[in-house]
Amino acid sequence: MIQLCSLGNAFLLPNYSWSTSLRLLLLVWLPCRLAFVGALMSVVGGRLYDDKGARFPIITGASLMAAELIAFVCLSQQMSDLVISLVYIIYMTGMGMSIGAIMTNALASLKPEFSAQGNAFLNTIQQFAGAIGTSLTSAIVGLSQAQYGSKGPRPTAIGTQHAFIFLAVIVVFLWLMFYKNVKTEGGSK
Repeated sequence: MIQLCSLGNAFLLPNYSWSTSLRLLLLVWLPCRLAFVGALMSVVGGRLYDDKGARFPIITGASLMAAELIAFVCLSQQMSDLVISLVYIIYMTGMGMSIGAIMTNALASLKPEFSAQGNAFLNTIQQFAGAIGTSLTSAIVGLSQAQYGSKGPRPTAIGTQHAFIFLAVIVVFLWLMFYKNVKTEGGSK
């Protein structure tokens, strides 16, 4: 589900930014497309996992991801290019911090002889979820464009906001699941 949100988000931002400003497209995608923030935060998330257990990096990461999506739901059409870029960095921070801890925590709940299959399963599900996320968010934007009879900037921005609502609901649901099921010391309840 995180990959669904991540790739859905990654699909929405360049399309939204292309419809509003080329400068925004460059601000958002040059630093973030290199995955620098996510890669850096995966190291931080791993350290937090080792020091504090699974719960802290997972809940903190999901909270940051939810904050980004809620900010886009509420304010995306009023944000400056720079603020959109900074808010997206919040998402990448949360994603980088939590994804490794989520996978490690999930694999820790398996018997050691099943860890290779578990890892393969998680990677397959991530790929599938990412494809679904891209498809659903593009369909939401497309529906808005069809409703307005235009593929111009305004219908695209409205459809993008609707897609952000969809992704925000999913991340809040994930946060609630993580809050209920992830213990501090690692491994699911």
